[in-house]
Amino acid sequence: MDIRMDNESFQKMKLIIIEEFKDEHKTIKFNHKIYRLLIKKLRRKLKRQQLAKERDEKIRLEELQRQNDPLYQAWIIQKEKTRLQKEIEEEEENKKARKSREQREQMELQQQQKLTKERVEKQKELLLPAKTNSPSHNPFATVQDRITASIERPVCSFYSKTGVCRYDERCHRTHNRPDITNTLLAVNMYSNFEMQYGLDNEYDFDIGLEFEESERYENFKDFFYDVLPEFERFGRVIMFKVCYNSGIHLRGNVYVQYKTDYEAMQAYKALNTRYYAGRMVQCQFVNIPSWTAAICGLSEFGKCPKGRRCHYLHVFRNPPIYLNTFDLFTTMSEDNNTTTNNNNNNSIEQCSIFTEQDKELAVKAKQEYEGGQYDVCLKTLQKILESCPDDPKVLFNVALAEYAMSSFQKTDAFKVQLNKIAEKLHCSLDGVTTLEEPDQCTVFYNMAVLLYHTRQYRSALLVVEKLFRFIGQIDETLSWKICLLMCELDLCTFQPENALATVIHLEKLISESVISPSNGLSHSPNMLIENLEVLKSKISLYKIRCLLMLKSLRICKKELRQLQNTNISSTSLTYARANFEYFKENHIRALKILTNNQQTNSSLISLQTNSSHCFYNNLSCIHFHLHKSAFALFYMRRALAENNRLLIEQLNSNDKQLIVHNINRKYEILYNLGIQLLFKHQPLPAFECLIDVINIYSNNVRLWLRLAECCIMIHRSSNDDIFKLEEKLKCVLQSIGTGFHHKLILGNCNTSTSSKKSTVTNGNENCSMEFALFCLKNALASLPPITEDDLQKDGTKLYPAPPGNPIRIGDMIALKCSILAAAAYVSLCLNDFVSAKNYATYLLEEPRASSGHKYLARLYLSESLLAMNKIDLAISQLDAESIKTENDLSFKMSITTVDKEEKSDTPEATPTVPKVDLVSWLPRDARVGQAIVYYNIAAIYAITNDVEKAFKHFNLFVNLFGKTQPAHSFQLKFYLDLLDGNRHRLQILLKENFGHLTSNKSFVAFPTITHTLSNNNS
Repeated sequence: MDIRMDNESFQKMKLIIIEEFKDEHKTIKFNHKIYRLLIKKLRRKLKRQQLAKERDEKIRLEELQRQNDPLYQAWIIQKEKTRLQKEIEEEEENKKARKSREQREQMELQQQQKLTKERVEKQKELLLPAKTNSPSHNPFATVQDRITASIERPVCSFYSKTGVCRYDERCHRTHNRPDITNTLLAVNMYSNFEMQYGLDNEYDFDIGLEFEESERYENFKDFFYDVLPEFERFGRVIMFKVCYNSGIHLRGNVYVQYKTDYEAMQAYKALNTRYYAGRMVQCQFVNIPSWTAAICGLSEFGKCPKGRRCHYLHVFRNPPIYLNTFDLFTTMSEDNNTTTNNNNNNSIEQCSIFTEQDKELAVKAKQEYEGGQYDVCLKTLQKILESCPDDPKVLFNVALAEYAMSSFQKTDAFKVQLNKIAEKLHCSLDGVTTLEEPDQCTVFYNMAVLLYHTRQYRSALLVVEKLFRFIGQIDETLSWKICLLMCELDLCTFQPENALATVIHLEKLISESVISPSNGLSHSPNMLIENLEVLKSKISLYKIRCLLMLKSLRICKKELRQLQNTNISSTSLTYARANFEYFKENHIRALKILTNNQQTNSSLISLQTNSSHCFYNNLSCIHFHLHKSAFALFYMRRALAENNRLLIEQLNSNDKQLIVHNINRKYEILYNLGIQLLFKHQPLPAFECLIDVINIYSNNVRLWLRLAECCIMIHRSSNDDIFKLEEKLKCVLQSIGTGFHHKLILGNCNTSTSSKKSTVTNGNENCSMEFALFCLKNALASLPPITEDDLQKDGTKLYPAPPGNPIRIGDMIALKCSILAAAAYVSLCLNDFVSAKNYATYLLEEPRASSGHKYLARLYLSESLLAMNKIDLAISQLDAESIKTENDLSFKMSITTVDKEEKSDTPEATPTVPKVDLVSWLPRDARVGQAIVYYNIAAIYAITNDVEKAFKHFNLFVNLFGKTQPAHSFQLKFYLDLLDGNRHRLQILLKENFGHLTSNKSFVAFPTITHTLSNNNS
């Protein structure tokens, strides 16, 4: 569009231009050329203004036309109607849902009232025989009036949980005393010599020291076998607990819980006011809502701070009784590569009244099951099931036998049976909060075993942690199994500290069993492992695995020596020894241990069939640290192929056992393969491996950093490229003309990095610098908070980082510094200078950052400040004098107390290869580090046109770096010579380094100082 101005407008514009020109150039003569340029500028401005007005007018007219369009108005009205109709429909749906919810709640309330009424009528029917047989008995109160509570006073918490209170009637809180319940309390019925010393003043207070633990337990067993048959005469006993507290209100109390209130009433009538051991038996009814809340959970481990003066129940562990003879269990798996599974299914610990014939059949069924005759065992169990059709224990053993007959393949059917049994026990396997009674522990334990074998470790650990609270109230065999399973799950979830605490508890129990074998551990018919030495070695192996994960090599070495002296050999022990040598950096010895075991161990046949992928993975890791990258990648790819082969075999076969779920190690192998490819400068294949792993281990901070490093390496593989001839030749692109018109076109040697496009992998992920920044932000967001208390623990705190070992706090700080340094670099590459400044500043504020990290942070901070036109601040960050030794460029952090102890342990004389770092960090020489700083200072002064200072620092850079210089240094030299106007010096530089593009005319060359070629770069 041609826009013309009238004469008047042109004259006004001319006067304005002249006045502005005179104000700006008062001392300069009027220049007509500048005047014409200003005229053109104002014409273009007027043209843009006119176009903008026409565009706004056009938009206004279109909007006005649309408002007057009937179709548009109809569309607006229809849209509003649709919105109102949707709101009305949503309101109606909400009303229907509210009405449905109210009806459902009303029905539930009516159902609850109906059940309450039926329970009251049933209780009245049970009490009717008692009334008719004892006409002199006072009539019972109605059910609603059984428990009388005062509204004015709060309820006593101790009485509501334990049924007794130390203040008795003097308590200022309310005691809800029931008339009849199914739980009977015999007050102070049990007594022994030790319990009497607190009452009789003639005994010394130290008399308890003469009473050994084994004598107390033997005394209790005599009492148990003497009293329990008498209580069982009146009905089915489902709970029997004897207290050994020292408090007078709990000392020697015997709690007996019957199945029904009528059975408890019969026992009360027969036993109350009778005499036992010369003392009157005083019985009363108590209400125990939960045995878990009543029994002290710390008493089993001897960690109760109040000791026997505790006001919660400290009870004896019941010995194996004849009612629990029917007890089947099976071992579901043995050693698997580097782990040992001791997770056995256990039967329901619930007492049943069996006949003598049922007991004989139970013993026979157990022998048949242990002998592998599952079909015969199932037939025997069916005979017992005829007499006890609803007993949960019998039903469980039938389900377990059927599961064993299927070679542990019908896992879903077994889960269905477990859910049915759980319903009979008034609990649900879907919610661990429903686990409230010891009788329910075995069902939940078997569910935890199934979750473990399906690799749902977190869910299994939640169940086992709840089971661990019932250790003192369940059978000793099941207690051992729960502890071993908890230790295994803690290791699978990379929590070695918790696993080590469980191992220490198991060692304490074993030591107590050796001192006092009468506690039933070594002679129990339901013993987890018959040989005590085998159990000790298994616990020692768990301890070694914990110490290896904690990297406590000194203690681990002692444990390995003690375990090797027992002459116990297994695949797990071999792997533990090889892992120990691997951490000690004795890679050749670790390789010999693995290969010798392959040649000598007869159990390796099963290893090659089920764990060959783990074996090849270990070989690959060892060869990688021996700097044999070809062998390492070969074995790692072989491990991945073996893993795929095993999975295909199991998927194609009909024999899909439960243990098959533990075979797949695809993502652990891909993680190791990706790390090896990354360290061998193959970033694209490494990215393809790690991008699959991040979907599983998305909380791994180190994994996000590795993905970002793959993108950075694709963007710029290394700094070695800037020393190549190809890069140097890019400084001069082309020679044009001859003679006087001979011209040289200068180029840019940094175009290779800026022109690279993002690489697409797996069809949806961009391996670009933008994705690298995304990964680094995720890594920063996933960093755990580090407090001062954590730092004061001498580096003992660990942070989980699956699929690898946990990270110590010192390594986590170093990881944080690496993430910040990488984020600053990526932000600079993306021209996000504000973010680069923030990341670099944050890194400099880290007090425990290494010298190398701070060196990089200052370089990145200076460059970002320069891009933000803060010249003085940029120069202040660069100080070449602060770099004096190689320690000023080191990335090593201060060694913690734990690291010092490990380093002080001198390794044995073993054949090793010279230690070489996996990655050669550059610059490693202080001289090269200073040269890089001088170069950056020279570049800053060149931008500010301070040629003298720029030449000064550039010459310092040349003197320190030597003759062979990076390609971009030639560009800076070209610019400085052109800025200084020294054409002759520039010609000499071109003749010396780019002679193929220059003329043959000779130049006088100035002498240059040469230095030895340095292998380091910037």
